Amino acid sequence: MRVALTGPTGDFGTLLLPRLRDDARVSRIVTLGTRGTSGPRVTHHRVDLTRYDVESELVDLLCEAEVEVLYHLAFLHGRTRSGAFAHEVEVIGTLHVLAAAARAGVRKLVVPSYTLVYGARPDNPVLLGEDAPLYGSAASRFVSDRVEVEKQVAAFRQSHPEVEVTVFRFAPVLGPTADNPATRFFRRPVAPTLLGFDPLWQAVHEDDACAALLHVLDRPSAGVFNVVSADVLPLSAMIALAGTRPLPLPAPLARAILRGLNAAGVTATPPTLLDYLHYACVADGARCRDLLGFEPRHSAREALRALRT
Repeated sequence: MRVALTGPTGDFGTLLLPRLRDDARVSRIVTLGTRGTSGPRVTHHRVDLTRYDVESELVDLLCEAEVEVLYHLAFLHGRTRSGAFAHEVEVIGTLHVLAAAARAGVRKLVVPSYTLVYGARPDNPVLLGEDAPLYGSAASRFVSDRVEVEKQVAAFRQSHPEVEVTVFRFAPVLGPTADNPATRFFRRPVAPTLLGFDPLWQAVHEDDACAALLHVLDRPSAGVFNVVSADVLPLSAMIALAGTRPLPLPAPLARAILRGLNAAGVTATPPTLLDYLHYACVADGARCRDLLGFEPRHSAREALRALRT
């Protein structure tokens, strides 16, 4: 198969690319992004997804390589000083990628997302299915951009039924190499919590996130799927398993205190994500298991312990 990846040096790209390179089903890999290296069976093209005229370039590259499967992984999970730039890469970049995929005749498109898009709310059901509304977190650029991307992808699915589109909503991805808001939360010397609240959380090991992406390479997988480990844990238990210490904060002052703690490097929890320390956001992984035949091998406990390695 001929496969292309956007964002080859991001969290998901770094995990997936070596696995694709070793996969006997894959004959050619094209990587697209501002950074990347070529190698055996891998050809890298320097592409800036924020450029206004990038769509035609993407179409030419995808057509030239006769790409069948496109993994759109160009999302910024690490630290970024410019929310406007991140928005350009993720939201505007996705528009360019979707348009190019349709024009180039790509057969399958795979896009990662997060269960965070459901939002943490006091009226959430015990388990959130894939058809639940995407309330997100209006104050968080990280979450809001992913909600917007999902809306774009949903519109694309309706307009282009000839393209098989798979969206994975991952629980917070944890592991020794992952760098995202969840890993930074658990790796700091202390993890802030809200006094009187201990919401349920989920996680998925980075190896399982990569395995899910690889699992759908050559099998029918149209639709949206939650990818979560089987165990659901209180936030306090997750903090203990990660080997850090809780820092309970009074809710009325939490936002102001977090700003100071973040500036001092003690914590790495944007005040915009306080809702997730307040209320549960627990997704149902049954659809992925029953329809795709995929279930994470690692528990959330194992994913948290992997942060220490």
